[in-house]
Amino acid sequence: MSVKDFEIAVSVIIPTRNEEQVIRECLSSVFNQSLKPMEVIVVDGRSTDNTLKEARQFPVKIITETEPTSLPNARNLGAIAAKGDIILIMDADVTLKKNCIRNAVNYFEDPVTIAVVPCEQNEAHSRLEKIQIDWIRGGANPLRPGIGISVFAEFLRKSVFTNLRFDPNLGYGEDEDFQYRLQSLYGSSGKVMRSSNSIISVHYSHTLRELRSQYVWYGRTFKTFLRKNFLIKPLLNLGSLLAPSFLVILVFLSIIFSQVLPFSVILACLIVARNLVICYRSRSLLFFEFVGFEFLRSLFFVRGLLQGVSSKKRGR
Repeated sequence: MSVKDFEIAVSVIIPTRNEEQVIRECLSSVFNQSLKPMEVIVVDGRSTDNTLKEARQFPVKIITETEPTSLPNARNLGAIAAKGDIILIMDADVTLKKNCIRNAVNYFEDPVTIAVVPCEQNEAHSRLEKIQIDWIRGGANPLRPGIGISVFAEFLRKSVFTNLRFDPNLGYGEDEDFQYRLQSLYGSSGKVMRSSNSIISVHYSHTLRELRSQYVWYGRTFKTFLRKNFLIKPLLNLGSLLAPSFLVILVFLSIIFSQVLPFSVILACLIVARNLVICYRSRSLLFFEFVGFEFLRSLFFVRGLLQGVSSKKRGR
């Protein structure tokens, strides 16, 4: 370990809610790092399973959220409590490769660096997880690889949180909203670096139940994000998420109204074309699985949208 490694203290923040299946693997990877963090803070959203029992097997500090709980609120609570110069905020379904922290903190030798985004090298543990990994890889825009903070894990200077917080009212897009405001606050005066040798692995939904929970949550919280960030990209994402559900509606309508049939055919062709492109980009032969995944996530998302209209429920 170099002298510089000792000069930068790292705090790890892990928001949790019913993560008993993954929290042990996550924490094991954190405490197995070649550069040990000075502290690990688990911010729990009032889990009803054995998440905290598993977490207490490790030397962690536990903070419990009050109602209503949310992922961004948990991140804020952890950031406020953190004592390190650098904060690693990571989801409970993320594991770190051996030198992940060491390789990331080296970028902070440059005082202009405000954030470091690790590289994902994911391994599928189920068929559903492989479908999601390949679909997301193939669906990424090669011309716009992204501008900043990772959805799953990010290294940030503690000083960033002096003037900036995650929006606790958001669910869908809370990380993207944070990016917009981070860029607005720092502009060209702060650098967000991508580290190819700081590697993480992410667990995607293993079961249809997990997938449903994820996309219903996205749907229920989408209107809040859109109201705050009425931009082209969220609108395009909305169109992508709604397209398969619209196709289902159009197919039923075309049985009654023949004039609707051409629109059904056009939309079906667009969905097929997109998934063929995704197959090509991801070098995968899972075309039918990709289409099925699109329809499932769309239907779950619409269910969440309807819940968001009819329910005033807050929190996770």
